[in-house]
Amino acid sequence: MVVGESWTYLEPTELRRSRCSRVCITCQHFRFSADGDGHTVLACGWKQRLIVSGDHLTRRCDQWLVRRELEQGWCPEVA
Repeated sequence: MVVGESWTYLEPTELRRSRCSRVCITCQHFRFSADGDGHTVLACGWKQRLIVSGDHLTRRCDQWLVRRELEQGWCPEVA
């Protein structure tokens, strides 16, 4: 996934607080990369928007999905 330079940040109202393991970082749509200066950029591939640092640990949206690696294994194509 390529994080677009024109992507904007998610609004605070788009994510809701979560006290369980269903947070952005555990979602299938969660992505991260580095910008030109080497800073980590967090993003939602589904919404194609950036995530404010820290929100990926405590918040989630309605599109949260279990990561497929947990269901199928890391390399299901070689099984």
